[in-house]
Amino acid sequence: MLNVREAQTTADITVLRDGHSVYEQSHTLEGIEGNSADMVEVIESWMGQHVTYEITVTARNPRVEATFSTSDVDQLVDDWGENECFQVQFDIARGEIRTLFGAMDTCQPSSSRSMGPGDRPTPRR
Repeated sequence: MLNVREAQTTADITVLRDGHSVYEQSHTLEGIEGNSADMVEVIESWMGQHVTYEITVTARNPRVEATFSTSDVDQLVDDWGENECFQVQFDIARGEIRTLFGAMDTCQPSSSRSMGPGDRPTPRR
């Protein structure tokens, strides 16, 4: 999740895995400064399993919300080739949350952590 607003924002991330809540956390992200945007990356041990996921991001002030699920991917992509897993990025912008997704080389998360404001992880494919 990336904050591309000028102002600081707090956003809630909720993840349902097979209809059950597995992640519910609020994150405060600083506003964009120059070419630097604050972000949080969520990597958990339960990720990478072949089940239905639904991710909801709700930003406050002003309130905007975006939801993305694995069924959205099935509708949008005809053929992933050999890739079976993907990553999702939510960009919190003024008045909207943009959703981006792409294929990953592996379904196994590299570690189990949630990164907070100020942390700058290496982008993952």
